[in-house]
Amino acid sequence: ICLPIAYAIKGAIYRQSFMEAFNKYVYDLKENKLLFKCWSVWGPAQCITFTIIPEHYRITFIACVSFFWLIAMSSISGSKVKTS
Repeated sequence: ICLPIAYAIKGAIYRQSFMEAFNKYVYDLKENKLLFKCWSVWGPAQCITFTIIPEHYRITFIACVSFFWLIAMSSISGSKVKTS
């Protein structure tokens, strides 16, 4: 749910139509494997958080993972759509 909303907000900020933002989202899902990358970061991060990380460090750990995920997502969503 968060990824489509992020693309819709980004599209609104850059004055793109809803369909342009939606098409970019679908392109990133299919071509850039965005959903797979999301799951490959957050699945293990959550498993590590609730099994290994002590309670008092959990928020800090998730904040660090989130920081690097936002950098990766920004890189993915900011890339140009390749036209054939």
